[in-house]
Amino acid sequence: MGTRKPKDSNSCIEEGILDNALAMIAVLEKNGRIRTWNHAAEMITGYSRNDVVGSTEVWKLLYPDKNYRDSITEKISAILSTKNYFENFETIIRTKSGESRIILWNTKKITDSDPQRTIAVGLDVTEFRNADLFRESIIENANILIAVLDKENVRIWNKAAETITGYLRDEVIGKRDVWKRLYPDVGYRRTITRQIMDIIGKNRFFENFETTIVTKSGEKKIITWNTRQIGTGEAHLDIAIGLDITARKQAEEALISYMTEMAMRLKGPVEVIRDNLSDVTKLTRERKLEPLEIALILDTQIRNADQIAQNVQEFQRAIAEKHQEIPEAYRKFLAGE
Repeated sequence: MGTRKPKDSNSCIEEGILDNALAMIAVLEKNGRIRTWNHAAEMITGYSRNDVVGSTEVWKLLYPDKNYRDSITEKISAILSTKNYFENFETIIRTKSGESRIILWNTKKITDSDPQRTIAVGLDVTEFRNADLFRESIIENANILIAVLDKENVRIWNKAAETITGYLRDEVIGKRDVWKRLYPDVGYRRTITRQIMDIIGKNRFFENFETTIVTKSGEKKIITWNTRQIGTGEAHLDIAIGLDITARKQAEEALISYMTEMAMRLKGPVEVIRDNLSDVTKLTRERKLEPLEIALILDTQIRNADQIAQNVQEFQRAIAEKHQEIPEAYRKFLAGE
């Protein structure tokens, strides 16, 4: 009976590296039969090497949906028809526990093996992708304009940016001329650009910078901008966040207009009451009015003053209810809180 040939030290080192790698590593025969299945592959998929080695069934287990499995197979065949490996090929596997994991595959043929074998390295990027999706979801669903720009072009243009400006992302992404469209007046655009450059020259960002844009439909909107720089050097990106404050500005202007108008409207009636009271005071001092007459006149002026106060309060409440964008402090004052 022959004795089993002991492994040399290099083989032991190689097996140790394979087994302790953080990525899935599988060595496959030409027909997909698995020869090696490392510890990370066991941890990620839930299938032990005893379940897998010497078989091809694991692929059906990892890709239980036949249509998806067939589409993956077609893509792999298409890639391998032009080169004998593939890289950064992303698939979704189903683990033994039923969990879905996103795996980024890279393969390489082992040229000195007979029969021919391939090493497949699978990196579990589920958490990274989920984090990316989470960030993308926040950006996409935010109710403020978010744009990310590189040195030349717009890279990200979220849904709120489309809604506020009227320009779809397909009209904006990969271009830079959206700013000319949002600021069509050359003189105003130059003024804004000069102000921005002055601010960035000092702080590398700006906060609460207010401009008026012209939307695709020709409507004017007031936007307050905040920016931050992502990264450094030539490869840096700029993120611009724009809040549409048009309604709030209109409410503030309406409030100012209301205050001005109310002051003018109150001036006349208040002066009438003042003059009447002045006449009563004078006639009383001259003893030309009886006490009952004085009381009647004063009652009339009290009613006039009460009516003015009531009208003011009703008008205040109506303004506060109609213009939701009025600052909270103003709203409380108007509502009499």
